[in-house]
Amino acid sequence: MGLMDIISLLVTLAIFGGVVYGVIFATQLINSGVKSTKESLKRQGVDISDQGVKVKTNKRFDREDYVDATQRGIIKAMGAASFRRGDGSSNPGSPSGGVPPTTRTRSNQSTNSTSSGRR
Repeated sequence: MGLMDIISLLVTLAIFGGVVYGVIFATQLINSGVKSTKESLKRQGVDISDQGVKVKTNKRFDREDYVDATQRGIIKAMGAASFRRGDGSSNPGSPSGGVPPTTRTRSNQSTNSTSSGRR
């Protein structure tokens, strides 16, 4: 074995060892970053584990709060609905403001057309 063979072997082992050390160092760095992020989120009330995510809240809802929120949602939905608008009533408080509904006529052009683009 010559001197060049020994130097080549040492350089190859040094490169391989450096790569292994770099991978181990990067893995530890990533794990410590993940751990510190989990601890930071846990202090804010978010607990991340293998089973899933738990969010801690300080607010408790009882039955009355739930019913109130549900009623508010129903009232908002009814206010946004349009099934009473334009019914022709002359009540100034009605959603249509006393304006009679517009009448629409049915167009028969599309149903009576004989040419459909094909010949």
